[in-house]
Formats: sequence, structure tokens, C-alpha cells
Amino acid sequence: MRDTYNYLAEIERDEDGRFVVTFPDFGWGATDGATRDEALDEAKDLLRELIATTIGEGKALPEPSRVGTRRPGVVSRVKIILYQTYQ
Repeated sequence: MRDTYNYLAEIERDEDGRFVVTFPDFGWGATDGATRDEALDEAKDLLRELIATTIGEGKALPEPSRVGTRRPGVVSRVKIILYQTYQ
């Protein structure tokens, strides 16, 4: 299993001027920051949580969308340890 994931991050400004980041490939979850850099830093934590939750629920990770030049991709190094419980 790989330990680096590159998912498309969409960044928009909300009505308060904060930068909101979502990962459309997952279809849920959002984070924000006062600056673009802060929001992207928070997005790394969100991406780790999205990946961990998806795997924890026994679901397959979504196929990453192609990252274009207009939208940044957030690369998050995630160490995943798989173990099996024996009964």
C-alpha cells in the first residue's frame, strides 16, 4: 500500500474572507484558514483524516482526480499500519 496520496484540493473564499478547502473526490469534509497557506496546511490534516476514516470503514479510497494547474493538489504523507485481529 502506498504512503503518499495526491488528491485535488479546491479552495474558495467564504463570506467572511476565510479560505475553505475541500476534497471533491471524497465528497465530504472541509477545513479553512485565515490565509491560503494556513488553509492548505490544515487541509493536510483533513486529508489524513479522510483517508483514515475511509480505510477504517472498510471502504476503498477514491481514485484521485487529475490535478490541474489552476487548483493545487495537497500531498499528504500518511503512514498506514494494517493489522489483522485473529479470533
